[in-house]
Amino acid sequence: MKQPFRYRLIDALRGTAALDLLDDLREQQYWSASRLQASNETRLADYFAELRRDIPLFRDCERFEDLPILDKHFINTHHEALRNRNYQGRVLRKKTGGSTGEPTIYYTGAQSQSYLWAGLFLAWEVAGYRLGEKVVYLAGSALARQGWQQSAFYRLMRVEVMSAFDMSRERMDDYALALQQRGYRLLYGYASAIHRLAVHVLQRGGGIQTTMRGIVCTGETMTEQMRHDIEQAFGVPCFGQYGCNDAGVSAFECEARQGYHLLTPRCHAEVLDDGRLVSTDLSNQAMYLPRHDTGDLVKMSGRTCSCGRGFPLIDEVMGRQYDFLIDAAGNAMHYQFFMFLLREDRRIHSFQIVYDDETLVLNLHTVPLSAAEQAAMARPYVDRIAASLVFDEIHCVFNQPYIVQANGKHRFMLRRSPSAMTG
Repeated sequence: MKQPFRYRLIDALRGTAALDLLDDLREQQYWSASRLQASNETRLADYFAELRRDIPLFRDCERFEDLPILDKHFINTHHEALRNRNYQGRVLRKKTGGSTGEPTIYYTGAQSQSYLWAGLFLAWEVAGYRLGEKVVYLAGSALARQGWQQSAFYRLMRVEVMSAFDMSRERMDDYALALQQRGYRLLYGYASAIHRLAVHVLQRGGGIQTTMRGIVCTGETMTEQMRHDIEQAFGVPCFGQYGCNDAGVSAFECEARQGYHLLTPRCHAEVLDDGRLVSTDLSNQAMYLPRHDTGDLVKMSGRTCSCGRGFPLIDEVMGRQYDFLIDAAGNAMHYQFFMFLLREDRRIHSFQIVYDDETLVLNLHTVPLSAAEQAAMARPYVDRIAASLVFDEIHCVFNQPYIVQANGKHRFMLRRSPSAMTG
């Protein structure tokens, strides 16, 4: 397939090879399951040999299965020991927060970034997208990165961005009008944000006519009711995409939409007895993160998909359902807003937001700070939240015990009853 020049230019500027890998994945997706498994085993053996050679921390592990399972605490504690000092290629610094609110910094290289984009393009193509066509993101910082370089890449890719951080009724009217008028072929973004826009469109009087061929939802679990609402509003098929970039996970729904095809050329995936997905990004040579606990629960299928692809199927992804924070006035804020607001403050180790209709409490776990330093730190965060959300009271507390759910999990954003907030 002939590729638009602009994508070759992007690869050249980024030092990636996304288009070459995309061609490989287009072919590999139709390999037999046995051929894919054999290829994965060879890549895993090579990865493990290089890991033991480059990382003294794991040199005494005789088998891949002897490696510890890496959670966020392990990665943060052994951060420098996991970096590959022998890697000479371009290194990108990434930061992720996830559902726990504990940020993790990791590093990735050109090959891993190439797989990220190749896998994304493959998922988009199922939805009817063709390289070079206009795409619109409905997203926040996790998908729509900031900076002049990323803006230049988006222009070359013909990507436009609608902010999921502003989902007021007036702004959603603007978004719906843009979808009707601007010639987009694909809508890509957070499942909850796209669904919220779809419900708004339906409440305004029914679906709208667009030039889109399809919609791809990511970042959160998409229910069948959400899919139905989205398709009713926009009149095109809606597909799910699942990823965990620090663990090398990329999976997408095909035309059959009966599960997520996992791109095994990039990662080696394991599912523990309790359903947790543990994955190794075989393509990341800048920082070794073997047996990375994604924090997600999955159900693998074992079925052969009717589409003919050999990539294994994930039947269901659980534990990634995030939502909007909605105040009593009906203003909505996507959870990624808080990740974007707080994640680059190096004084913050982790955080939790607890709220009801009247009060929002931001619990920051930080380095030691004086009372005056805490007050100075809290003020801009309180002001920024107050500029978008209406609460009678918004305040920060520091290093207080987190509220833990009944299942033992710490979630960084919780809605609680008024009695629980005051009790």
